[in-house]
Order: sequence, then C-alpha cells, then structure tokens
Amino acid sequence: MRIPLTIEALAPGGEGVGRHGELTVFVPWTAPGDRVLADVPPPRPGAATAHGALVELTAPGEARVAAPCRHFGPGPSPDAACGGCEWLHVAYPAQLAAKERSLHEALRRIGKLEPGSYPARPIVPSPSPLRYRARAKFHHDRAAGRLVFFRRRSHEPVRLRECHLLSPGLDALREAVGPALAAAKLSPREVALEWSDAAERGAAWLLLPEVTAPVRARAEALLRAVPSLQGLVLQAEGGQPVTAGDPVLRQARAPGRPEAGTQRSRPDVFQQANRGANARLVETALELLAPAGEEVLELHCGAGNFTGPLSERARSVSAVEVQGPALDLARADLGGRNVRFFAGDALALARAFGREAGPGARRFGAALLDPPREGARGIGPALRDLGVPRAVYVSCDPATFARDLRACVEAGYRVAAVVPVDMFPQTHHVEGVALLER
Repeated sequence: MRIPLTIEALAPGGEGVGRHGELTVFVPWTAPGDRVLADVPPPRPGAATAHGALVELTAPGEARVAAPCRHFGPGPSPDAACGGCEWLHVAYPAQLAAKERSLHEALRRIGKLEPGSYPARPIVPSPSPLRYRARAKFHHDRAAGRLVFFRRRSHEPVRLRECHLLSPGLDALREAVGPALAAAKLSPREVALEWSDAAERGAAWLLLPEVTAPVRARAEALLRAVPSLQGLVLQAEGGQPVTAGDPVLRQARAPGRPEAGTQRSRPDVFQQANRGANARLVETALELLAPAGEEVLELHCGAGNFTGPLSERARSVSAVEVQGPALDLARADLGGRNVRFFAGDALALARAFGREAGPGARRFGAALLDPPREGARGIGPALRDLGVPRAVYVSCDPATFARDLRACVEAGYRVAAVVPVDMFPQTHHVEGVALLER
C-alpha cells in the first residue's frame, strides 16, 4: 500500500521514521521533516512497525540537503543506491543530534541508565564530515575491473566513480587499484585500502583464494603498476598474512599537528579510519582519565592508538593485546619507553592481575579500555577486583557499551561522564566514551 508520511526522526539503523496511525514506518533515504509517499507492504496483524520504500519526496524537510554523490539514493541506475553511506542527504547538525539521542537511548533501554543519572557531555563532531576516511574495505568486481561497494541490502555491485567519504588520496588509490588488479590477473574477494597523507603513499590487504609463488609474483607486478601503492598484505581464507613490498604506513596521530608524531599502521590491522576524529577521540578519553603520574592499565591496546599518548602523560602503562601484527606494530612504535606490553586475552589478564597478592602485586591508579564491537563482558568485576579507582571505557557499539556500563555500576562504579563521538559522518554509527569512578 502507498501511504503519505511525515518523517519525524532518524532511527539508529539509519532510516527515517514516520507514523501512520498506530504503525511506525521506517523509510530509507529520508530526512527529518520530509513529507513523502512510501510503498509499505501490508503489515502483519498486530504489528507495530513496518519498513517501506521511498516512492516520492513530496516536500523536503528542514534537515534535508543535496547529496553530492552520483551513487547515493534510490534510482534506476545499477550504480545508484550505494550502501556505503546512509545520511549524505541529511544536514550534519541533524546527524549529530540523532547520534546523541541514539547513544543515550541505548544507555536507557539496555543499560538502565536514565537521562540525568549521569553527566552527559555534548557530542564531539568530526573535523570533516566528508572526505575523512583514510582506510576502507571494498569488493572486487572482476567483470568490471573495479573496486566496488554493494547496493544497499544487496550483493549487487556499485561501480564506483567517486566516494565522498574517502580522502582524496584514498579515492585516487581506489580508482587505480581496481583496473591494476585485473591487469595483474589477481582476483581477491575483498580488498582493504589504506592511505597515509603523511607519507603520500598507500597499502592494501588482499583476501585471495590462495597465496602461491605465482600469486606473489603477480602481487609484485601490481606494486610496479601502481607507484602510490607502497606494499601489500596477501592472505588466503584462514591463512597467515604474507607481505609484498612494505605495507607498514606512518599515520599522523593528529593531522595538522606534526608535534604529535606518527603511528605505524598496516591495512590488515584495525585502525581508526577517520584520523582527524580519532585525534579528538584520544584527547577526549585522556582528558577524562587524567592519567598524569599514574600507573595505567590499558586493555585492548591494539596497535597503540591510545598507548602512545598515554605514555606521554602517565608514569607507566601496562598495555594488553592478543599476540599478532597489531601488538607487533605497537611494540615497534613504543618499545623501550615507559610501556610494558602483555600478550593475551585482555579480560583474562585483568582477572589474573586482580588475583595477585603481596608486595609485588600489580595495582593501577587508572585503566583505559577500547574493546572490539562485542564489548568487554565481565569488565565490571574485573576492574573492582583490581581496585582501580577510575576507568575510561571507549566503545564503537552502543548496545554492548550500555550492557558493560550497567555491569560496572553493579560492581560499584558510577558513571561520571558520557561523551558521544562522531567517527563516521554520513552513517548512523557513533562511538561512546565513559568515565567510571568508585
């Protein structure tokens, strides 16, 4: 059925939300204030929600702006409806407001943390809402010889000619690598590209069916064909990474501030894609933690994103990460300073430190953790048993963030501050930073 709707808000999944009687309807490509005609399948009896398709924008809302990308939004072209971003048509202040609401609603609904029960600071915006990504993952369309994103909720390729999320250097590298892969007779299933403005060079990770001597030779040919590509990481499904050239890049810790130094990075190792927003994320976390003069425990240290700045302020840092290339990069950058690295599971090691007794037992004045999307289930009791008086939790997933903050409250901590941070403009994703105190 086709129904008229007025879009009232943006949902955490990125769609616009309108109401038709008692039915809540989610419609992609819409913005707050839009009046639209939507095609909505007949809802099941008793259903409270439905998902519709945009048929016509009858009147634009106050939050709508013109999307600059030819691939964005619905349309008959096979290269429309790109799934790379969701909110390119939404004014940036409206995006920030929606992300703030989304994070605090997750804390209320999942964490049972009511608004007003903790100090909520304003969202930290990205320095650049466009052209901010220094790394991205693509699919390789062998037929077109291009690196592609998929159309929204499909596996149909969008043959990219531009992407307004990618930094200019990364976008140019994307355009060069796709045809060069075809010429080198390489057929990766996935490709991750990373670009360093500091080095003006890039690197790539290729997920391949197999990595053999002929494949390595073709990888060397790819490097010769794309001079801006410094190195490659080749990996077969379930296999160990093999390098060609030098895939380790130097990324500025704070773009525009050379005194902040650089950090080693590799395209197969997690690193924040938005370097400018990352500098703000790190500064926000360290300002809350106040690590000056403290023995600090850092869990899930990764490649040392927080470790380096922490080591400049803290008395010492004990940094924990599973053994692998991320820890290797962190050690290469920061070994020999006031940092001691521990290889292993972060929660298991935190619990082990908490069980230590006697004069040699490790104790910490502060802790910082930045776990992966699945969060850090069990972190509350682990911090309590360590006797850590304050901790900063950095999260990329509001649901697990809320779950874990609730566990920390139940373990005796209070939420002393929450700060949303926008790392991914034009999408619904939002980071959360929380200060926990006893």
